[in-house]
Amino acid sequence: MSLLTPPPSPMRLKPLAWSILLTLSSPAALGEENALGAQAPAPNMGAIEIELPAGFEDELSRPGTLQQGLQVLEALEVKGEWEDQTEKGENDVYRKDVSNVYVGKEDIERYKGTSVGDLFKGLNGVYSGESRNSGALDPNIRGIQGEGRIPVTVDGTEQSTSVWLGSAGVSNRNYVDPNMIGGISVEKGPSLTAGVKSGIGGSVEIRTLDAEDIVRPGETYGLELKSETASNSVAPNEDGMRSFGRDYRDIEGAYTGGTSVYFANGGGTRYTPHTDSRANDFDFEDNAYRIAAATRQDNFDLLGAYSYRKKGNYFSGKKGSKRYESESGYEGVTAENAPVVGDTSANYLASFYNPGGEVAGTSNEMRTTLLKGTLYLPDEQRIKLSYMHSDLEFGETIPYMINEVIKQVPSGSNFGFQLPYSEVKQDTFSINYSWSPEDNRWVDLQAGFWLTKSDSKRYQNGEQIYAINGIDGRGDAAWDNYVQCRYSLFGCNGDSAMPDKLANTDGRFNLFSRALQVTQHDRWGVTLGNKMQLTDSWMLTLSGDFSKEKLEQGNNLDQESGGVVAYAINYLGPRGGRREQYNFSFNNEWAATPWLTFTAGARYSDYNSFDTTLDENRKGQVEGWGVNSYQTIRDFGYVKLLSDEEAKNYEASVRDMVESWGLDNPAEIEEAVAGELANATVDGVYYGPVEVAQVPLKGTRLDSSANPFTNGTINFSEQVANAQGSGRTVARYLKAPSSGGVYQQIPEDERWAKPKKRRDSAWAPMAGVTLKLSDSARVYARYVEFIRFPTIYEDTQAFSGSRSSITSNQPSPEHAYNWEVGYVQDLLGFVPEWRNADFRINYYKSEIKDYIDRDFSYNIIQYEKKLLSGIELQTRFDTGKYFSSFGASYRLDQRLCDKDMASTVDPYYGRVKECVTGGFPTTFSRTSLQPHYSLNLDSGMRLFDERLEIGARMVYHSSAKNKEEAKWIKQNLDMVKGINQPYEWHPIWVFDTYATLHINKNIDVDFGVNNITNRYYLDPLARTVMPAPGRTLKMGLTARF
Repeated sequence: MSLLTPPPSPMRLKPLAWSILLTLSSPAALGEENALGAQAPAPNMGAIEIELPAGFEDELSRPGTLQQGLQVLEALEVKGEWEDQTEKGENDVYRKDVSNVYVGKEDIERYKGTSVGDLFKGLNGVYSGESRNSGALDPNIRGIQGEGRIPVTVDGTEQSTSVWLGSAGVSNRNYVDPNMIGGISVEKGPSLTAGVKSGIGGSVEIRTLDAEDIVRPGETYGLELKSETASNSVAPNEDGMRSFGRDYRDIEGAYTGGTSVYFANGGGTRYTPHTDSRANDFDFEDNAYRIAAATRQDNFDLLGAYSYRKKGNYFSGKKGSKRYESESGYEGVTAENAPVVGDTSANYLASFYNPGGEVAGTSNEMRTTLLKGTLYLPDEQRIKLSYMHSDLEFGETIPYMINEVIKQVPSGSNFGFQLPYSEVKQDTFSINYSWSPEDNRWVDLQAGFWLTKSDSKRYQNGEQIYAINGIDGRGDAAWDNYVQCRYSLFGCNGDSAMPDKLANTDGRFNLFSRALQVTQHDRWGVTLGNKMQLTDSWMLTLSGDFSKEKLEQGNNLDQESGGVVAYAINYLGPRGGRREQYNFSFNNEWAATPWLTFTAGARYSDYNSFDTTLDENRKGQVEGWGVNSYQTIRDFGYVKLLSDEEAKNYEASVRDMVESWGLDNPAEIEEAVAGELANATVDGVYYGPVEVAQVPLKGTRLDSSANPFTNGTINFSEQVANAQGSGRTVARYLKAPSSGGVYQQIPEDERWAKPKKRRDSAWAPMAGVTLKLSDSARVYARYVEFIRFPTIYEDTQAFSGSRSSITSNQPSPEHAYNWEVGYVQDLLGFVPEWRNADFRINYYKSEIKDYIDRDFSYNIIQYEKKLLSGIELQTRFDTGKYFSSFGASYRLDQRLCDKDMASTVDPYYGRVKECVTGGFPTTFSRTSLQPHYSLNLDSGMRLFDERLEIGARMVYHSSAKNKEEAKWIKQNLDMVKGINQPYEWHPIWVFDTYATLHINKNIDVDFGVNNITNRYYLDPLARTVMPAPGRTLKMGLTARF
């Protein structure tokens, strides 16, 4: 290994150290050192750790040691071990006292999937919500999901944003380009790990390519050319989106209805998807290439890279599709509940997306430029800069559109929707400084600045995809009638002759989209940290950071249309605001003994936010944005069974009433009495007049302690035997229609009050202990509290809906209490000839108080707590020829708790528990329920002197059956089958394989097959029902120089 280009990561030497010292003391060695002195050592040399053999100091102090040492030099063996960044990440999985997983550049490129969400496919216990409908990552760890809960950083920059999915709510988006990733490190659960941006659910750190990934060890320049192609892809239908800006009358078969444009002859959103006959063709509709050049010099590193990928819509699999032809709820629900609510099954996934057919809205096109540089300064100082620009274009589907169509179309219908592409332009920049002088135990300093600018366009607000401004809210009427006479199934009115076209003044007949959403989300921040070795056994780490973000959104909605959709979009969609947060933390690590280490620290956080959109609309007194009256008490009607005496008195009063009518015929009197009494009976017994119970509201929820139906005052489950002498057993209470309540009126002078800036702060402690059972085994325990403040979306008007309009509404921060205990074992002591062999298992338990989510009316509210627990296992071995890793995660508990919400969902009967699996109806927690357990197995072998490597991966997810959901369906509970319901996925077995052939030191050829068995399945945590890709063949070529 050249001294000019030493390994960039820490090197660990295991020699007889005294002989090295003797060698360097000899005149010959000194002369060699002087000869090399003209060539300065590379400043990016990692820290060197020397192990001194037992008795070294005594031996060195003996007279004549130097001379004696020269005589035994020839018998010495010097061994060096070092880690590159991938090896470090893989080893940290078993070195850290926090559950974590890692995937490096080679594995990412071997198993590169169809969608960005496939990046998490091999990381056990880590999922991405909306894998097929976003072009982005939405991490879910241990059932925790959402913006700010699991920060995703790319080279230290943050770029998470929430986007509106209509009635399906919001989705967290983190846009990345898989072609530029050098490694992904994920921590499960919050931590105070130095340099890691942690959240209430953990962290995802993405490292882009570095010079080390391109330049070979021992060399100073490197060039890498990578190209690949895959089957199972077809060019999307772009007829509609190509029509923007055109006069609709120039498109054959196009006509208007109001300002909406319809395409009787094709060219809009609807089209006929391709069948599977092309699925296995290499037709070059999925292509990618990357070129990267780098240099590693004595005083600096430089890297420049450009990547491009264009992939069409994929085809779904076939095997196992029968299970997705209907959605039957849960086992036994349909059969048991059919007499009450009818058949609960519905057309499902495979009735719309034909097995083996094209899945619309799954294409993507990515262009990314990456520039990086590192400057090495004297005294172990380093400055690193990174800039990345990405242009992303991807297909996307409106969830509620697909959900409704699936339920209505005949099974086997072959049609799809191709919406205009979503677009994202993103710039990220970071500069980081580090100073780690070897002779100063007080300084190990890290400082940085980062910036992210993200601009996006999406056609997702629910309004017309293709529209015109028209004349008085309509198009060219005569022309429309002419077109409908020729193409419409509904015919036309009057003359079908071609009319003269009206003048297209100011482009009033040109196509544009009212569904367009435009978002600008900018963030910047600074970080600062320092490690201090206070004593030989005590280390203190101090760190702080500050971040600021600004969100602006708008759309092409016609605000004057006055329709329901316009109302919903205006109040459920765009918002804007600004937000700031700073954090300070300290962490002590004390090695009390060689086998016992304690850690303790705390984190202080402070934030503020302001709703700029609400402020602007309040200033302009725009209707709908003022503070409105709100309900404080809700009325509930009920009737009570009359007692035997009351029933007799009632019958007597009815007879008296009838007799007062003046009827002379006794038979008529008896008939009239019987009729009146029959009209007044329920199940043959009498109930009293409607009574009203008034229950106070806590925000939008009932106060369960004041609800007489759930606090024990009135028991709707109570039964009365032989009621009123009828011999029947009946309910003592029954529901009765009622409406209304008490509303708090807002004085006019307060209606347009300026919104207040929201502020909050909190401390959160952490502590841990590690016990070394031996040199290769340890147990650890961690307790970490963590604070999460509301995001801009949660803190501004209309978080996926019209949040409470009370100006003073101040949400509390989420507060997590996390326990983790684990056991880690290095098994190399049993198999020393292997490269590695490790095992770890851990148990976690978390409670998050004041959990932020939405309710059934789209209001953002806080639930009492969320409970999570489970077991995680990770193991690996590598013999040199054979290698394998296995991961498993088992969910013990994932519940959302709120006594008041339980009372609100079922106010009369109280059949909903205080703590429910997943979440309450319409919440996002409900759709973040992880599989009961997941398994990941990777195995492979190296052949022909490691010139050929072949491997395979198995991923298994159990279904996430929710027994409480099944009970709610049986009970015909309101809101259960409403919006944002979780979708059925069946147990998922997916197998992938790859082979890499090293032709020579410069050329690699890659082959791969994803979804070998061509399974038809739905990804876990899907909120848009889209099947995953079917069998996909891949091949690639990598050239390095």
